Formats: sequence, C-alpha cells, structure tokens
Amino acid sequence: MKYFLALFALISLACCTPNIDKLIDESQIERDILVLASDSLMGRAPLTIGETRTISYLEKRMKEIGLEPAFSGSYFQQVPLVKITSKVPDKLVVQTANGKTEVLNRSEISCWSPNLKEEVSLTNSELVFVGFGINAPEHNWNDYEGLDITGKTVVVLVNDPGFYGDDESFFEGKKMTYYGRWPYKFAEANAQGAAGCIIVHEEKAAGYPWHIVDKGEANTTFYLNNEALQKQVSKLSAWLTNDAADKLFALSGHSYNELVAMASKPGFEPFSLNATYSTQITNTWVVSNSHNVGGVILGTKRPEEALVYMAHWDHLGVGDPIDGDSIYNGATDNAASVAWALSIAKGFTELKSKPERSLLFLIPTAEEAMLLGAQHYVDNPVFEHSKTVACFNNDVVLFLGRYKDVTITGLGHSELDDFLAEEAEKQGRYTCDDPNPENGMFYRTDQLPFLKAGIPSLFAKGYTHQTELGREATLKILEDYWKNTYHKPSDHYIPEKHNLEGLVEDAQLFFRLGNRLANDTYFPKWSKTSPFYVER
Repeated sequence: MKYFLALFALISLACCTPNIDKLIDESQIERDILVLASDSLMGRAPLTIGETRTISYLEKRMKEIGLEPAFSGSYFQQVPLVKITSKVPDKLVVQTANGKTEVLNRSEISCWSPNLKEEVSLTNSELVFVGFGINAPEHNWNDYEGLDITGKTVVVLVNDPGFYGDDESFFEGKKMTYYGRWPYKFAEANAQGAAGCIIVHEEKAAGYPWHIVDKGEANTTFYLNNEALQKQVSKLSAWLTNDAADKLFALSGHSYNELVAMASKPGFEPFSLNATYSTQITNTWVVSNSHNVGGVILGTKRPEEALVYMAHWDHLGVGDPIDGDSIYNGATDNAASVAWALSIAKGFTELKSKPERSLLFLIPTAEEAMLLGAQHYVDNPVFEHSKTVACFNNDVVLFLGRYKDVTITGLGHSELDDFLAEEAEKQGRYTCDDPNPENGMFYRTDQLPFLKAGIPSLFAKGYTHQTELGREATLKILEDYWKNTYHKPSDHYIPEKHNLEGLVEDAQLFFRLGNRLANDTYFPKWSKTSPFYVER
C-alpha cells in the first residue's frame, strides 16, 4: 500500500509541477524590470522622488496581484532615517615623527562623520593600528584587549585573519566572517570608544574595488534614526586606499604587508603609529521616513506562521557621471530581484489551493545603506521570529539566460540548503558554494538581520555556470560585472541583448520550494556549526 501511495505522490508531483512553473510570467517580469530600472525612477534612492515613484508602483503591483497589505492595513512600513551629508577637507594631513604625509580626499581617502552635529572636530587624534579591529570571544581573539583608545583613531584592516592563512578552521579560512565586514568594524570601534575608525581598503580582501567605498561628491550616509545614532561616540569613519596606507605605515617604520602578517597571527598586540591628524567636518542632515513595502497571502490553516520572500527596492540614485550617464538605474541590483519576488507572489495567488502558512513579500528600503530597511523590519516584525519559517532573499541577478548551477551564498547554515538542492535537482541543476566567499556577500545582503534574529535564510540563484557558456566563461563574465557594471550607471536592462530565462527558472525554483514549506508543519533546523545556530 505504501508503495502505491508513494507512486501516486510522484505521479501527482510530475503532473502538477509544470502547471506551477507556468504560473511564473516572463513577460510580466520584463515589464517590472523595465519600469523599476527606468530613468524616470532616478536610480531609486531613498528619500527622493525616486522613492515616491518606486513605492507607488510597488503598491500598485501588489494590489493587482491580490496581496493583502502587510502593515496594519497599509502596504508601507515607515522606516525612520537620517541622511547625513559630510563636507570634508580636500586632504587629510598626518604628522609623524619622521615627517608628514597628505592623504587626498576621494582618490586616497573617503571619510565622513556619523554624527548629528553641524561641526565635528578632531585635534591631534593619535592613530593606533589595531589589526583587524575584531573582538571575537568564540575565536579567542580580541584586538582591543587592554587598550584604551578614548580620543584616538584606530586604523584597521578589512576582512579577518583567516583570509591571509591556509587554515580553514581559523576564522573560517578564506571565507569572510561577520567580523570581516566593514559595518562591524565601525560599530566595534564606536563601542570601544574610539574617536574615529579608518579601514584600509584592499580590493581582493574587501571583495570590491575602490569606487564602491568612495562616497562621491555628495558624501551622504543613511542611518536609522534611533537611540544608537543619538549616542554615537566616533566622530570619523573612513576608508583609506592600500597605497595611501603604505605611505603612512612607512613613515612609522612599517609596511602594509608587514602589518598584515603581524595582525594575522594569534598574539598580535596593537600599537601606536606615532602619528596624529586634525580635521574638521561640516555636517548637514535630513530626518525623514523611507518605506519598506510589503504584501501578504494569509495562510489557510496556520496564518501565524510565515515564509518571507525578500528583495530590496533601493539603489544609488543620481551620482557621479560615468560616460555621460549619472543615473544609477540598478537593473541587476535590484530591479530584477524585485520582479522575481512579484512573479512568485502572482504565482501563489493563482494556485487553486492556497498555502496553509502565510507568505510575506517584503521589499525593503536602504539595503545599500547597511541593510537598514531589513533591520527595521526585523526590529518591528509582522510575524514573530519564532513563527517565521524561513527567509528567501534575492539580490544581484545577471541576465545571462539559463544556469546549470544554483549558487548558495552562505552554504552550510541550515537545512534549507538540502531542501533547495532537492528542488534544484528536479530542474536538472546542482547546488554549489559561492566561488568568492572572501568578499563577504553573505553578510552584505538583507538576509543578515533575519539570520541574527535566528531565522534560517537562503540567498541563492543561478550565478556561476551558464548552461551554454560553461563555468569558466561564466566566471570571467562575473569578474567583469563586478569591475565594470556593479554600482555603476551601466547597470541597465537591454531587452535586445539580455536573457531572462535564468531569472524565470530561479523564480520557479523558489516558488516550488516555498510551496513545499508553506504547506508543511516543519520548521527547518540550523546547522550546529553555524554562528547563528539556535534551537527551533
């Protein structure tokens, strides 16, 4: 009897799956991308006319799809933001016992002040080299141990010690950990009482080139308008180029490579660079509300339990022109992923049998500004964390056509990996790890606040093995994308050139996976080796 039941289930699955796949509408995906990446939305920057137009379009689409408002009768969740614009000097002069060096704004240093003060001054602030600026008890590592840095400015390296060694068990080897991310380093320096924090940029260790950290002429930064911002201690945040750091270190009797080697070894002790600097920064700011956008399909049996589909709507707005174009349209980042989420939502509303669990389609703001919209949702959730089954996030989708792979960025954290692999196999695809875990993408996208809240999350997509091109050629295209398209005005969708079949197939994949979990009672479990592990 069991054999016949199993056979019947397989036959039913084979019959139903094509119908599910057909509910993903490629033509609508393209229409959404064309609107969201159009010049009329002005690069979708928060707190601009671009936001007003973007969220209005998303509200319209959610109503058309048939989603219920997620936030007490509204499709919008207010996200209180402060937009700080810092006017900084043309150069930073550093004085050492062996002479002085001038560090030029934009080309060698990108700095700003994370303070709600009009005039911010630092006078003869001492520079202290604090290695990677990490305090990680579980790794028996504290770069700040025994150090009083009140009034001083710390100089820290990007990434973490594991990146520079061959031991995969040491800070997860080449994979960047949470401690390697720049927001952590600024936050830890602030918690330690530092007057400032300067991170040395190195492209391979950071995972992105200098233009990504250069804030441009506008030099604006977004923050959540909360108590933490009011209590901010550090007056200066900055990135310093590798070459400029080498000049600074040389005046202190060291080299960049020497300090990297020292800081990567257990037992490293921070030390003064015997250097000081003074600077004055003028801040102006705008206090306003941005908006997360969300729609819900309420579950028929367990509406208090939910899966979250997520893709941020914001991008970089209007910025420095490149080849005469100043609108950063963000087609791959992240118009395509928003279209992905909307297509899945539409698919669920067209199913004859509605899901037993609820589905939240969350389109957050301010992802490009340290995941602020996602963090605000997690701090103010619609569904309890303990009742949130999983989060599926999507970001940076390339228009290359179909893929053989499903790359999981952050492989090994939960059972979701296994469930995804089973669904991918039905498409004739395989799952694999991110080829560049050292760039920390797992900690750079909106699933991070969910992970920290104990909610298993997936960030996965076709990425490294385009079907016709093969893996090697695809990886070369990826390398070119990160150098020449990512966060640049050239991030366009061109219908005559680009192919959406891979995006469609990814939407079908996560539609299947979500439908499976939405009609189950099971809560996916964490891997005990994950730093986010909690009992579920």
